[in-house]
Amino acid sequence: MMMTPVTLPDGTAAVVHTTCLGWGETNIERYGLPALYRTVLDELSEDATCTAVREHDGGVLLDSLSGGGPGVLAYALALCTAPECRAAAEAFEKEHGPHPAMDFERTWASKQATGDQDDRDMVQEVLSAEIQDVNLHWLAQVDPDAARIFRPGCFTDNLLNLAHPVPGHAAFDVGRALEQYAAAKRDEGRMDRFGALFAGTADYQWDAFLPAGATTEAAR
Repeated sequence: MMMTPVTLPDGTAAVVHTTCLGWGETNIERYGLPALYRTVLDELSEDATCTAVREHDGGVLLDSLSGGGPGVLAYALALCTAPECRAAAEAFEKEHGPHPAMDFERTWASKQATGDQDDRDMVQEVLSAEIQDVNLHWLAQVDPDAARIFRPGCFTDNLLNLAHPVPGHAAFDVGRALEQYAAAKRDEGRMDRFGALFAGTADYQWDAFLPAGATTEAAR
């Protein structure tokens, strides 16, 4: 886990905790993206033991990993106001300087305390749509129904079209596609694959979609 000190727009001294983990296609196919997201969030919860953690956000990037080949880099962030964490982060930066790879985390922290609730909700919706498109990209490689029913990038495209409709442009019906995919997976007894579309988003419930015969702890 890494952390960096930040000062929020209202003057509050805070810290961003962050942890990330990258998986290549072999691990993704073997364990599934929900397991990757859960691992990253569990690591953040274990390492950021301060009681002042008040917000977190999980996300993914479709990327070319350092070992070569496609994969997913999953990350989790926490905004904290614990004085001991602030002191530790400041001491680290005093010795080593600001971490050059944490510009994203500092920008993320500034957005948590700015704008109205509608703006923050829209940011979260965009992040969730991007995560769902990454989930779909990998799911479509192992599930013909996902490849047949959905269109690549449809979750983000649909959200952007709702915000800025294009005259004469027929948007992809994501709601209808979700209904079709849910019905197909229900018939197949693989509702865990339907649930995998939402893994890593704020709305995902880890215990809601389990593979046939799986227990809650095994699914984690």
